[in-house]
Amino acid sequence: MKVLRFCWCVVWVIGTVNIWAARVARVWDEIVFGQPSSERRHGFSDKATEIVRGGMEEPARVLLPVPGERVEGGNMTFTMKIDPDRQNYFTARFWGSDSGNSNLLILFCEGKQVGYRHLGDYDVLDIANEDLPRPGHFTYTTVPLPFSMTKGKEKIELSIRSTGRIARYGNSFDAYQKVMEKPSKAIYKGYTHTEACFRPSKKEIREFEQGERRVRTAPGEEVMEKVRQFVNRQISGYMKKTEIDQETAALLAYAYHEPWTVAYRNKAVAEQVIRTADQYYERFAREPKSVYDGSWLTVGPLCEALNVFVPEVCEVWDGKMANGRTRRENWTDMFAACVDYAKTHRRSYTNQSMIVDLHLYNVNRMLAVFAPEKALPVWQALAFIYESMGIAPWSGSLSADGLPTWPLGKTYYQFSQDGLSKELGYVGGYGEILNWMVHLYEATGERGLTDTRDPLVRAQMLKILHARSHFRYPTSDNEGYAVMRGESVIGWRDHGYYPAGITYGERGYHREGTPIMAAAATLDPEAVAYAQQMMEDNQFFAVVKEKMKDRGLNSTYTLLRLPGEYELIMKQPRREGRLPMSEGMPDVLFSDEEVGVVALKNGDEILYASLYWRANFAVNFLARVHYITPECDRVATVFEDIRYTPSGYTYTRPERNNLFFSPARNFYPEVKSAHTGEQLPIARIPDGVEFKPGQESVYAGKGDFYILRYGKYLIAMNCTRDRTFEVAVPTEGRVHTFPGKEVVRDKVLTVQPRSTTVLIVE
Repeated sequence: MKVLRFCWCVVWVIGTVNIWAARVARVWDEIVFGQPSSERRHGFSDKATEIVRGGMEEPARVLLPVPGERVEGGNMTFTMKIDPDRQNYFTARFWGSDSGNSNLLILFCEGKQVGYRHLGDYDVLDIANEDLPRPGHFTYTTVPLPFSMTKGKEKIELSIRSTGRIARYGNSFDAYQKVMEKPSKAIYKGYTHTEACFRPSKKEIREFEQGERRVRTAPGEEVMEKVRQFVNRQISGYMKKTEIDQETAALLAYAYHEPWTVAYRNKAVAEQVIRTADQYYERFAREPKSVYDGSWLTVGPLCEALNVFVPEVCEVWDGKMANGRTRRENWTDMFAACVDYAKTHRRSYTNQSMIVDLHLYNVNRMLAVFAPEKALPVWQALAFIYESMGIAPWSGSLSADGLPTWPLGKTYYQFSQDGLSKELGYVGGYGEILNWMVHLYEATGERGLTDTRDPLVRAQMLKILHARSHFRYPTSDNEGYAVMRGESVIGWRDHGYYPAGITYGERGYHREGTPIMAAAATLDPEAVAYAQQMMEDNQFFAVVKEKMKDRGLNSTYTLLRLPGEYELIMKQPRREGRLPMSEGMPDVLFSDEEVGVVALKNGDEILYASLYWRANFAVNFLARVHYITPECDRVATVFEDIRYTPSGYTYTRPERNNLFFSPARNFYPEVKSAHTGEQLPIARIPDGVEFKPGQESVYAGKGDFYILRYGKYLIAMNCTRDRTFEVAVPTEGRVHTFPGKEVVRDKVLTVQPRSTTVLIVE
């Protein structure tokens, strides 16, 4: 009996030690919102909240709008235990079937705001949208607590506050901050912990039955007829107007060649386009800068339309206008002024660079028709396109002397060698730019004649399509049907895109593109295969139907393209291949050391990580992670180890709570930031690149070598061209490489230049 009692004691001691160790390594404290006993233990107080029974019938709280309150809705305050000596994190638990109606949830620590309200490296707790992040599963969001505020403390006061959505480009308070009209999404639990990867308990992670993969049965092909009817109604309305803008003119010019439209071979369209050009010149004559100053477009869309009607234009270009000069003379002045402006006002963000250079090319092409001696040589206009697409180094705006300025150095490309747009890290939504590439590709040739288009542009476009194919992951749509969505959680310019829209080969919902533009423009087997995968999931028609809800001009233009694109794709044989992250596909690792991003599929797990995370001004030692497992989603901002070449400069975080990259929009002066005063090192800036501390720079925050430990994954990324680095192999478990899964017995591994090593610690 004594022996038995002793054995039970040993078991109890071992169990207790294991539980304590797990607590130390994982969860330090936990609060269950909506559970009175848990809230009492944590000194809970609230304003304008409501207890609900949410996912899995578990209790939760929602934060409510406050009548008459312009900025904030409900809030709740509580106290939680923390580790006084280590970096602490706070994780919130949400239900993936909840929509947040674009409200913001912001964490406060000791009354100070954690994170920045728009595009901060420290992100806010939750920026929701109308879509469901992960139907039928819980999701977890992790943010770091400022070490300066937790050091030496065993407890800390935390608050979660709600606000209405923000219109991120609003220049005034009223335009920027919207009133909270609906309750926030439900918040189920809060946790403090010291491990970067939050690990829910087995009790909390219930066994979810995956169930049968459900594929949409509706809508079907009848949608395409509705598209034709819708577009024709829109075109009829445009054609009745006495004055239209240049983008409408471009749409009508495209419709002129589409047999199913009411604009097909209609001479009235040509007359309307020419009349629009006259109106633009009259505007130009009154105030020249009005047609191009601050504009990405200049008169690019107008020239795109005019290019369709060159014979008709030639018939009237000797006609006199009101000022006594010929149409040819007047238009030439306008086109030349726009070319001069565009070539001296190029933009560095990739999508913006493409838009500017596309319209520069189109204007120059018409200028070459009107006055060849004033136009840029074809090779120079094409060189701008090559630069925007990452085929050649980006030279920046031309100086007044017509020379390249090289603001980012003579070796900077807009795209990495692996095919991702670079900027300040991985770009999510704004990186889905195949639609602009299609426009650039089509601009280099004649309509319908693919063999006249530039082959280098085509090859680069397909490289980019392949690279971005790794950033689509399987999930369910809002109705529970199988779908692929684009990855945006780790996108540095993405705000409120969790989840992102339905995306297979290309972004579908977006007003400036179609789901099959690149596939139809190139008929490349890989691009066609992704389009066919979308159609087999029957998501194509659902996306198209949704697009028709947008009555805007850009959406109408893309819908105008769709019947022809759809017909082309349907004529193609079934191509082999599916998106790499699709269910049942083999393990895959994609890394881009120039962008600092990793995408991997390990069985039924998917991990996205941005190691170069919103480091606009300095090295910030932060990574952004989206970890998708069969049980749950985890979204996290966590610390990592970064080795960098110092510049000798430092950056001190200012008192700022909003819009991290634009201090002008300081709309919340009463709200203090938890990060003010944090001093960060600035990495070396290449010789010849102008820089001052505090300026946004693609170099200031870029590391040479990154080490991220997140859960069982260790990622070591060498971003240099000619240096090697070493990474210590974890000793706490069995370690193997990924994706090769070779057992690692060495204590240290060498990571070669421009390569990434991924280890899994079991």
